Amino acid sequence: MNAKNPVAEYPFTQAELWQRCLDLQPSLDRDAAALAGRGVTAARINKLKADTAEFGEMEPDTVLVQEGAAVTEEKDEVAEALKTAMQQVMSIIALRDEPRTARYKRFGVSDVMNLPEAKLHLAATMLVKQGRKYLDEYKAEGLTAALLDAVAANNEHFVEGLTERKEAENTRAGATRARLLFANGLYRQLVQLCAAGDSYWRLTDAAKAREYVVDAAPAAPAA
Repeated sequence: MNAKNPVAEYPFTQAELWQRCLDLQPSLDRDAAALAGRGVTAARINKLKADTAEFGEMEPDTVLVQEGAAVTEEKDEVAEALKTAMQQVMSIIALRDEPRTARYKRFGVSDVMNLPEAKLHLAATMLVKQGRKYLDEYKAEGLTAALLDAVAANNEHFVEGLTERKEAENTRAGATRARLLFANGLYRQLVQLCAAGDSYWRLTDAAKAREYVVDAAPAAPAA
């Protein structure tokens, strides 16, 4: 269950976590020799540095949200183009057949502009199929193969847009989860390294010990 819905272990934002890991590094470099006896090896310090740098390169959720919004916006534009193309065909059909008649309804579309997204692709497919079948009957009213081809082309673009939006949603969900899991691992490193530094300096140098507080707050101004 936890694998599907990871929970943040850190008590601050990811940006603050990243900055805290950056801020700790000079102290670790300075105290590397002293902390070696407490299990803080060069390898552990280097891993923190490498993981901090990698975390800083990960795209924040705000970027992924905007990318997803751009995909959705493009999909909406394609949907409107499809509806417009369908409406042009149905307007021609209506010149000959009343919308309430069976002849009109055989094209499978009644209210183009209010079709829900889930039904739009199917309705467009049916319209193209029926339009080509009865093309000769409506040529005098202006129905052409080109108009039907336009519906088919827009319908294809619409389906592509749905696929792209789903991929964008999946990408964002995967990236968000991966970044959270990575942040948890980075936070665990921070906690362990801070514990080592704090325990070393706590009784001998309060100023240095403060450098190893996990959630470092600004120092209080001198009285």
